[in-house]
Amino acid sequence: PVAHIARDPLDPRFDRDAVVTVLRHKHSEIKRQLLDQTVVSGVGNIYADEALWRAKLNGTRTAASLPRKRLAELLDAATEVMTEALGQGGTSFDSLYVNVNGESGYFERSLDAYGREGEPCRRCGAVMRREKFMNRSSFYCPKCQPRPRLRH
Repeated sequence: PVAHIARDPLDPRFDRDAVVTVLRHKHSEIKRQLLDQTVVSGVGNIYADEALWRAKLNGTRTAASLPRKRLAELLDAATEVMTEALGQGGTSFDSLYVNVNGESGYFERSLDAYGREGEPCRRCGAVMRREKFMNRSSFYCPKCQPRPRLRH
């Protein structure tokens, strides 16, 4: 029943280049693709925002519009974020999400994008923004992660 779920970036058999190839054929938003468990698993909303911030990409960019190199950089950023979060016990925003010892994860203290609406970007100082996305929120820097230009 889980055969349709893709590998996650921390899996030793994760094939970044194969995922890049899949993404190059997706004509929807890159953040939507990061959250699609049939493309890559394990990247949740928080880690997607963090990876997009690190890669300096706006989540509304169309996956197919991004060069292979940028997609690879984004997947590398997602891997880094997930590795760092794992090392800090994950991201716990409430008492429901704790480890087996009842302790909260500390990665939330390291977040550069998620939950930082109205705060200065840690990279450039611009005011971080929040937008609605798939019944969730997306957080990004309007300067470091500009929205794609509309084509007329």
